[in-house]
Amino acid sequence: MFLNLLAVVLTAASPSPTPHEPKTIITVISSPYCKSLAEHFNGALVPMLANDRTLDGVGIQLDNLNTLFSQPDYVERFLHVRDRVGHQVVQLTESLAAIQREIDDLRDATRLTTDPQAAQEIHDAAGDLQTAYDKQRQLSIDVQNMYQTMLTYPIWRVHPALGGFDPQEMAEPADMRNVKSYLRFDGQRDVIARNEDKATDAALMAAENNCLPKK
Repeated sequence: MFLNLLAVVLTAASPSPTPHEPKTIITVISSPYCKSLAEHFNGALVPMLANDRTLDGVGIQLDNLNTLFSQPDYVERFLHVRDRVGHQVVQLTESLAAIQREIDDLRDATRLTTDPQAAQEIHDAAGDLQTAYDKQRQLSIDVQNMYQTMLTYPIWRVHPALGGFDPQEMAEPADMRNVKSYLRFDGQRDVIARNEDKATDAALMAAENNCLPKK
């Protein structure tokens, strides 16, 4: 039996540290293995790419946070950044549990084949997705913790000439006073993008090797 041609093209709509090229997963053979591959791989990666776009927005707010004290309306700017980050944190955290379920279900597809190579290809795709997901989840937690700190930060009592820091904090290395560096934001995003690409390569290989009619 054959399915109608199923093609899902996945793109990242806005720039990220390592921009994604369009990804396509095509399944034509109707088997439990192929159905699970298409359903659960796409079910995990689509919301993960949506999270990447949300993290693009978080990155903009972190840049704004690093520079807002140089502006006379720094209080209003701080409150705007805080509100935007809070909204983005909600978007990220609401997606996480469902993504993990999809990855778990994808990994379970290793039991749907007796071919060791086919099982390994699914295992590799799920493992790379898991690595990317774990970094997304960690960043979500880190940004949420930062947001909670912002809620109690005494913005009306800070000294803008010191960039919002006290004299002791100003003596710390510059990276400790750069929010992006402190969160290891760009490095974690690089890991996410790299493993999303690896997962897609593994899933495409699994589809090509096991889910296309043999010539």
